[in-house]
Amino acid sequence: MKKVSLLSIMALICCLYSCNFKSDHSNDTTIDSVVVEKIAIQEAYHLLGDTAMPGCKVSLEMKVPIQYGQDSNYLHLQKILTPLIFGEEYAGDTLIQAAQKVVTAHINAYKEVEPEFEKEIKEYGKSYSFEWEYNYTIAPIYNRNEFFCYGVASSEYTGGAHGMYSNFYYTIDLSDWHRIVLGDLFQPQSLDEVNHTILKQLLKKLDLTEPDSLLELGYFDTEDITATENFYLTDTGICWVYNPYEIACYATGQVFIEVPFQALESYFLPENPIRRLLKK
Repeated sequence: MKKVSLLSIMALICCLYSCNFKSDHSNDTTIDSVVVEKIAIQEAYHLLGDTAMPGCKVSLEMKVPIQYGQDSNYLHLQKILTPLIFGEEYAGDTLIQAAQKVVTAHINAYKEVEPEFEKEIKEYGKSYSFEWEYNYTIAPIYNRNEFFCYGVASSEYTGGAHGMYSNFYYTIDLSDWHRIVLGDLFQPQSLDEVNHTILKQLLKKLDLTEPDSLLELGYFDTEDITATENFYLTDTGICWVYNPYEIACYATGQVFIEVPFQALESYFLPENPIRRLLKK
């Protein structure tokens, strides 16, 4: 999983339930045709079993698909999402099972280095570099016209000057049960034009006219600004997301570039599933 700075934690993480694991069916959320249920997992482990000592805290909030169409469809959707969100090693698990295992894995990783931490504390005193924190918010961001876009906002701090953060998005075409990738959308020979369109949209967003002006704002080589698989849909366009250090320095933060469908339509494949949105 990816990471998030401490300064971003409050913005990314909603208020979690107080116990270790809760599922409140009264908090079901219907997003168009897919019903989701909010669950929260929160675990903590402190050195020497003392809550006054540094420790590892893990919080995960997730909206899990629990109903869609036929009875088994939501399970099919979860089966697709689990390895995308948590990794192939969790492919046989439900989303909730995988989430619990990931939380436990973070705690166990901290326990493995506990003897080293204890030794340093005895020699040098308490150190907040031993404070580890992980936060995840996982939820749908778009679900219309048989598209289901699932987003993962994650954070990690394990000492140092700052933590890291990221957002990743996965779009599922519910009409045929597969994740939509660039190869489903664009003609291969048109990707250079798509990249140029994304760059133009970023310049427009920042009210700039020259690509070199981006360098003054902490961006790297403008050739790095290309279409990636990290995108989600809106009613009017495709939004690409770039995490810290991908196209710009950490201080620049995350970059969201939404490109209108009209600016991309000429590069679409004839069978591009997004054409369903253009007809609305």
